[in-house]
Amino acid sequence: MVKMNYWYMKWDMEFHICPVDVHFNEWVEAQEFTGKTIFHLGTGAHHVVGKRQAELGNSVFAITASREEYEAYVEAAIENASVAKSYLCYFGDIYLLNPRLLPQFDIVTLFHLGEFMQDNTASPEYGGLSARGVLDILTERTRAGGYILFYPDSDGYAETARLIEAWREEVPVEPIEGYKTLQIFRKR
Repeated sequence: MVKMNYWYMKWDMEFHICPVDVHFNEWVEAQEFTGKTIFHLGTGAHHVVGKRQAELGNSVFAITASREEYEAYVEAAIENASVAKSYLCYFGDIYLLNPRLLPQFDIVTLFHLGEFMQDNTASPEYGGLSARGVLDILTERTRAGGYILFYPDSDGYAETARLIEAWREEVPVEPIEGYKTLQIFRKR
């Protein structure tokens, strides 16, 4: 039996809210999006994307590999029923993503793609996806006209930038104007 790779830390509000999460919320609000289904990679213990999107009338399906961040989600859901209704966070390794468990999305955030990959991720024993495999699954699960967003200041962006070059030649996406720290593509 192989243990799941997980992050032994948390991204906590006490220290810093990732600016891309704030910019994402601002962008959604500026676009006046409501009723959208959003996939969000990397929640932080603050859960600002899930909480704010619930207020805006959107639904968020998020993943965290941090036990502490997941426990913070459980507390937020208990404290606020609208969070529990509109925001689903699950604990898991993004590189073990199973497309059969995913709905269609209007917006996908891959701000932390390429981060947290472990030495054993791609091993046959672990069975993990590559960053490109994750990107392909989530692109396929994005509705036509939907958005896929990246964060150029991410720790994993050097790898992600290389993936984006080939990805945009192979799939029906086009870059659109970004917003602050957001790099945005639209699926045709």
